[in-house]
Amino acid sequence: MDSIFEGFKFKKKNTIIHNLDPRAKSVYLVMSFISALLFTEPIPLIIIFLTSLPLVFIAKTFREWSRSMKSLSFFIAFIFILNLISMTENRLNYAFSMVFRFLALTSAFSVFFLTTTPDDFMSALEKIGLPKEYTLMFTMSMRFVPTLARDLQIIVDAQKSRGLELEKGSLIRKVKNYVPILIPLIIYEIRRSIMIAEALEARAFGALKQTTSYTELKMKFKDYIFIIIIIIFFGTLIFLKIFNLMPVWMTIKLPEIF
Repeated sequence: MDSIFEGFKFKKKNTIIHNLDPRAKSVYLVMSFISALLFTEPIPLIIIFLTSLPLVFIAKTFREWSRSMKSLSFFIAFIFILNLISMTENRLNYAFSMVFRFLALTSAFSVFFLTTTPDDFMSALEKIGLPKEYTLMFTMSMRFVPTLARDLQIIVDAQKSRGLELEKGSLIRKVKNYVPILIPLIIYEIRRSIMIAEALEARAFGALKQTTSYTELKMKFKDYIFIIIIIIFFGTLIFLKIFNLMPVWMTIKLPEIF
């Protein structure tokens, strides 16, 4: 479980991608998100997925990114099989496309969160006009997803060391086996939320409408260049799709095998 979220935890490194303004990287995230949802052909979706690879290598986060992608194999298989059996025509083509849509979206989010600190992300959300309460809630929820997964794994390991067998028995028995896991997890997270609330109260959070940030975000020349490249690339893909001008090789479909 923890390896799934390995590709969504910020890794502090001194690279060009890490030093980009979060708003510039948000443009990449939004454009890749729109493009992935717009296309249903496999080749464009593969291209959208592959756009994240140069960013991963430049950011020197390939190990974390690859571990997270490998851990998604169960979800990839589930999406492929579900779409394969639910469609009545072009089943193989559609299932393959949905897999790469999932990978493209996951990879784009992974690149963003691997290279963006929660503090910078929060500052970027405030810069675009979101209230501080909402930005704090959103950034904290993203920050504590990996923490929750780690806490869950710690509790599972502790209960297994005490003789708890999670994999044995019928389905109902397996569900009951997770009760000793969920109860400590819920109690621990409630205690954590109380500590966070007390910390925010001790720092007078919400007492002032206008506050200053520890880091001041400023768009630089490299940020604008990155945004221009992203808009030109994804804008071209979107334009070709909307006006049905895609070349033939981009519309190739996989043959049916049964």
